[in-house]
Amino acid sequence: MLVKSWFPLLLFILISVIVSGCSLSNDPQSYMRVPKLPDEKESLKQLIQQAMPSGASVIHPKNSTDSGSIYLKDLNNDGTPEAIVFYQTPDKEVRIKGMLWQKSGDSWVLLSEIEGEGYELETLLFEDVTNDGSTDILAGYSGGPKINKGLVIYHLDGQKLNKLFQAPYTELVVDDLNQDQIKDITLLTLDRNVSAKISTIQYKTEFQTIGTTTLDPYVNAYYNLAAGYVTESKRGLLLDASVGAHSSNTQLIYFDGGKLVKAFPDDKLPFNPGSTKSGDFNGDGILEIGISVAPKGSEEEAYAYTPWITQYYRWDGKQGLASQPIYKRYYDYTNGFYFDIPSEWNDSFRVIRDIEGNAIHFLALDQDETLVEWRTIPIESRDAADTEWKEIGRTDKTITVLHMTEMSREYANQFHSIMELEQKEDSHE
Repeated sequence: MLVKSWFPLLLFILISVIVSGCSLSNDPQSYMRVPKLPDEKESLKQLIQQAMPSGASVIHPKNSTDSGSIYLKDLNNDGTPEAIVFYQTPDKEVRIKGMLWQKSGDSWVLLSEIEGEGYELETLLFEDVTNDGSTDILAGYSGGPKINKGLVIYHLDGQKLNKLFQAPYTELVVDDLNQDQIKDITLLTLDRNVSAKISTIQYKTEFQTIGTTTLDPYVNAYYNLAAGYVTESKRGLLLDASVGAHSSNTQLIYFDGGKLVKAFPDDKLPFNPGSTKSGDFNGDGILEIGISVAPKGSEEEAYAYTPWITQYYRWDGKQGLASQPIYKRYYDYTNGFYFDIPSEWNDSFRVIRDIEGNAIHFLALDQDETLVEWRTIPIESRDAADTEWKEIGRTDKTITVLHMTEMSREYANQFHSIMELEQKEDSHE
């Protein structure tokens, strides 16, 4: 009788655990274990390990939005994906090699191998740049941080990867800048204080240069390239370059009359006292150029203590920027959030913050009226029951909370996660 009386209770407990999604394990490491690959990919991984020479290890490109190292791509457009993987052999003359695997029944067969051109795999892209409906491999190699990179384009012919093209580059972008419905590749090459050049190439029985123009070589680096629409109908490429300890400028490249041209004269580039990125960060489909501006009353602050506002401008279609920004933001990268400044504020606000930047007030320009106020506090200091303060940002050790006054409630939805912004940015690449 005792067993029978306890059975319903035991069954209830087990069902509750399953429904709630809780684990019966007390091992905290069980929550951190990387899930196993699907059986098919796991068996492929084992074959790859067996095929690599002793001491070799699979590598991931330095610049990639894909978290994996084994890429399944249908290179020949036959409906069945091939597997591409790169590995390094530090003690060999050829440091980097690639392997192409093909599905054969329930297993995989090594189809082709390639030799890399450098010591590091910088970039790996899969694009149809030969305009034949198949997918090509674009691999960017480098010999180290101070050595220019090299692009190699591979194409699958039958059962072999053939090298179609190679060229040096510093940065590259795949787009359709000349808007002929065929993808092109734009290569930036920089030899600091000597020369800088942009070249756009396209495949027409072979890769040909369809446009080229010079750039300013007297920069520290071109740290951001953004391709997309720069007007409602014109595509272009924005190049952000660091030119000082903090400052930057931006050039716009586009095709005009079949020629690759610069929108801004070299001596009249949009100047930015900070180093923001250009891009389409408001999701309207048109790229903007970000300019850091000190809010009124903060113009004389030291750079590190200035509460910089980023104003985003569109190209005016001529040789400058539009007279008014499209939108404005205050970024707090340290604490993981940004604030979309309401358009109705215009420039009628000032910003006050403590020296550590842990307490910030946006106030009406000529009044002491607080528009919004937030503070960054240690996580352990947060009282979750305190509804007067709303969480708007979080790190491993801190929480940023917005003071929920009658005024600030109107603007609470203007705060957003920088992590979400970065995820959107990656999804567009």
